[in-house]
This record gives sequence, structure tokens and C-alpha cells, in this order.
Amino acid sequence: MNQKIVASVALSIIIAFGLLLLVQNYFPDEQIIKEREFYSQNFGPEDELIFLIGSSNVGQLNTTLIHENISQKFPQTLVYNLSYNADTPSERIQTVDYIISLNPKVVVYGITYADLEVESSAKKHPLPDPHQFVNDLLTNEIGLNNEVNPKFTTLEIIRKTFADTGLFPPREVIRLDNSPFFTFSLEQITLANDMELMQQSEHQRLIDIYSNVENKHVNNFNAIIEKFQKNKINVIIVSTPLHEYSLDQIPLETKVNFSGILEKIRNTYDIEVYDFSDKYVNQDIWANITHVSYNKKSNIYSDDIAEIIITELEK
Repeated sequence: MNQKIVASVALSIIIAFGLLLLVQNYFPDEQIIKEREFYSQNFGPEDELIFLIGSSNVGQLNTTLIHENISQKFPQTLVYNLSYNADTPSERIQTVDYIISLNPKVVVYGITYADLEVESSAKKHPLPDPHQFVNDLLTNEIGLNNEVNPKFTTLEIIRKTFADTGLFPPREVIRLDNSPFFTFSLEQITLANDMELMQQSEHQRLIDIYSNVENKHVNNFNAIIEKFQKNKINVIIVSTPLHEYSLDQIPLETKVNFSGILEKIRNTYDIEVYDFSDKYVNQDIWANITHVSYNKKSNIYSDDIAEIIITELEK
């Protein structure tokens, strides 16, 4: 009897996720539609474009504030945040030519540990790992670290899948004109307290960046930088900030390898690389342990990015 119950539950889960994947594949990708709209724009010849790219760690920046700070000294500049959830260099390289076609003056590329993680062959499972499958699915859909709040991300994916049925009310989001591919929810604009951050650290997935394996993300990261430089586009690299509780969970070997990757990029391409990973560890500015909140109390992050761009423009 117990075996029948287990088999029934397993079959139900497989059917549920199978239907979920079918629904997701049936509807057109909203991201692709937004990208087509943005990259087909005609900017004026006098406009000097500044682009911020990366994953949700970059998306959390107050791009409106950054634009205001920069335009006070450089009125012709237009700042856009082109980040999107779960971005990696291997994803970004697919649209880099569209970015280049708009001829930006400066591109700020925010990068963090998880963006460069490639699973070691020693850790791969001989058979698909259901737990990892669910994690990857949720991460791709939501973009934030799904292990920080499994309940939230699960509800999000259910809400999105059945949005047209009326069963679940739409989640209120904030959309900004200068962040065309990124939206903000209540969780992203609220400051978490220390107790919440500490609890989140207990669920953070360990991140490994191995130096002894071929890393497609690092290779594509280099290729993107080379493409920008070939087209005379100035590139600035910023390792995006993490809370102390998140950094404490990252193995020392991963930190050494990550720093080595950025240092090699600095030396190879002669570009500025700013390490923000531990810049705000103890400040009360966090939405969760891997993301600075989109909140006026967190403007220090955006102000610092604006100063970096201003310094580059003044050269």
C-alpha cells in the first residue's frame, strides 16, 4: 500500500511539472518581446548611452538616481539598466551584438560568484537530480536565490503559470522606464532585519567555481569584453555586493578562484575592476543576503556606481 501511495505521489509530481513546462513553452517569451522593442529604438546622435548589465544583483540598482547624478555633469547621457534575472555571461553573449548596435559610451558589467559557477564533472549526478531540477527551474523563473525563500519562489511560479485563470491575483510590481527588462516586487524594496538575514543564510546553496574545469561562463565573459573593446566601447567590471552571511557560506577556494578570474581580466584587457563584494557587508541596506534592496536607504550602492561612471567619463 505504501509503495502505491509513493508511486502515486511521484506520478502526480511528474505530471504537474510536465504540464508546467508545456504551459511555459506554449506562451511567447516576454523577455524576447521586450528586448526587440528596446533594441529597435532610434536614439538621437547626441545621446551618450550608459548601459548597466548583469543579473538581479545589478537590477536592484536605483538606475533613476544613477542617471540623475550623472546627467548633472553630463547632460547628454542616458542611463539604462539592461539587467535581467538569472543572467550569466553565457546568456548575455546572445544579445551582446544588440547592445553594441546602439553604440553605448560605457558599459558597466556587474558580476557575482553565482554568475560564473559551472558544475564540476565530479559533482554531476549520473541521473537527473529532482531537487536540483526544481531549484534550477525556480531560479530561471524568479532570478533571485530560490534557496533563500523556497515558499516565495514556489508561489511565484504557480502564480505566473495560472495568471490567466483568475485563480491567483497578480503580484504588484514596479516597472521603471530605464530598467526595461527588470521589475521590482514588495520583497525587493523592503529591508530585511538581521534575524531574517540570518535565517536565509541557513538555506544558501554552496557555490563552487573550479579552476581545473573548462568554464563556459568565464570564456563567454572574456568574449563579451573583447567584443566591446573591439567596438571601442569602454567597459567597467564590478563584482556586486553580498551580505556578510552570504560571503561566510562561500568556500575559500571559490573566493580565490573568483578573484583570480577578475584579476586576469583586469590585466588582460587593461580595464577597471571594482570589488564591491564585501563593500556593504554590515550596512542595513539588504533585501536578502545576496541582494541590496531597492530602497532609498540603500542609495549608497547606486551613488557609488554613479561615481565610478562619472570618473570614467571624466577621463
